[in-house]
Amino acid sequence: MDQGKIDRGIKDAGWEPDGTFSEHLAIGNSGYLCLLAHWSTWRTDEPTYELYDVERHLSYWVYEIPTPEQATRLLEEHGETPEEWDLRYSRECVVSPHA
Repeated sequence: MDQGKIDRGIKDAGWEPDGTFSEHLAIGNSGYLCLLAHWSTWRTDEPTYELYDVERHLSYWVYEIPTPEQATRLLEEHGETPEEWDLRYSRECVVSPHA
């Protein structure tokens, strides 16, 4: 998926595009919420997006671009601090040498 499609998807879902780091991220803002599409997403057929609540320091990853209202609900139900998310994800990805 190219960056242009991601940028359009962000805008179409109701986010305010922010081109500040356009060579590294596609960013959508809505008040204290951000939707981030990291550059690695642009090179896959299955992009992932990080939802981030700036005020509460909560993060959640999704496979489709939600509206800001949907993002609020997802973060309330599933949001974790980025450190908790990274720790949990890294534990899930560790493969036992005896497996």
